[in-house]
Amino acid sequence: MEILELEKELIEIIQEVCIHQEVEEVVTENFYPGNFIMSQVLVSIFSQIEIKTGITIPNDCYIFHDSKTKRQLNIKEAATKLLTLSKN
Repeated sequence: MEILELEKELIEIIQEVCIHQEVEEVVTENFYPGNFIMSQVLVSIFSQIEIKTGITIPNDCYIFHDSKTKRQLNIKEAATKLLTLSKN
């Protein structure tokens, strides 16, 4: 899967969550889901992300956060992280 296609899939999924959670923000590749949506909700959509992308997310991996830098990741960064996971 190409990075832009993966970003598009993530944007669509996160936009749906934002609508459901009544988050009135424009979701682009620079959107930080963890700043607007509770992590429990984001974790709950991992299976949907796996189904749409075909990428398995390990149980101990939270794709919207970087554990080394301790910061939230935007959609572009999360897509890059997912691609890295898919290659390992």
